[in-house]
Amino acid sequence: MNQILMVENRKKQQKQKKQSGGGAIEIRGIVRFFAFVMIIFGIVLAGEGSYAIYKDVSDKDPANQPKVIVSRQSDTVAISVEHTVEISKVIYSWNNGEATELPQGGLTAYEEILLPNQNSILNITIEDMNGKKVSYQKEYIVEGMDITKPTIKIDVVDGSRKMKITAEDETAISYLSYQWEGQEAIKIDATTGTQTKIEKEIDLTPGTKKITIIAEDASGNIEQTEKEIVATTSEPKMQLIQNGREFIIEASDEDGIKEIRLNLNGKQYVNPANNEKYIKIGPALLQDGNNTILVEVTNVNGYTKKAATEIQYTP
Repeated sequence: MNQILMVENRKKQQKQKKQSGGGAIEIRGIVRFFAFVMIIFGIVLAGEGSYAIYKDVSDKDPANQPKVIVSRQSDTVAISVEHTVEISKVIYSWNNGEATELPQGGLTAYEEILLPNQNSILNITIEDMNGKKVSYQKEYIVEGMDITKPTIKIDVVDGSRKMKITAEDETAISYLSYQWEGQEAIKIDATTGTQTKIEKEIDLTPGTKKITIIAEDASGNIEQTEKEIVATTSEPKMQLIQNGREFIIEASDEDGIKEIRLNLNGKQYVNPANNEKYIKIGPALLQDGNNTILVEVTNVNGYTKKAATEIQYTP
């Protein structure tokens, strides 16, 4: 009997050892699994943190910031922006006033705005396509400064042989310059520091040319204008000769005729003249009743002479 009990006790002890050994194996496996998960999670967190740090450093890199140049030109301020990322919009305002939004769509932006008449702070915000915003401020002190541009006046009539240019400033004029296209600029300086007006009369040569005129005052304010000038040594002459229902147009010009345009009762006819000094067109026929006639003669210098008349025709 005792022998039987001893055998059973040994079996129980062996069974308990197996159970306790299996539990230890299972716990070690669970610990290893959770340790592996924690390591992976830590690596992910470290990666996200590194990316966030890198992105923050990249955003603060001056090379990734938009380049903004603000310059004053007389009574205007020019805003020039360059960026490595496409610009979404440029927003500006004076002091705490209403903001103006300028939609963009490229790597550069440019805008000219009017300078206020009092001391002001210009606020500028640049936003790119990634939603990143950068703000700038610049103060302008204008009290006691001359920000008024000089004025330019051109006295000329198409076909004239002379032209007069007048540059004037309310404080003091510095110089006047003019330049025909394809030629060197001619500059006329003021003779005194208090001179407010410069006048220049110019002899014109036949032809149609563009002239650029610049005036600057003593404070550095600049005004510029361009104008196309038609000059000639002569002007076209024309006459209408009627013979019953028929009529003809005669035209002449000392320099030569480029073309004649005839508008008869709303219908237009163009007649090239091949630079001839005299030309006759017609005969043209009048309609019964009232007739409206418009004639335009253009000479080789681009000068056009117009004439209009009405003829009542009764058969």
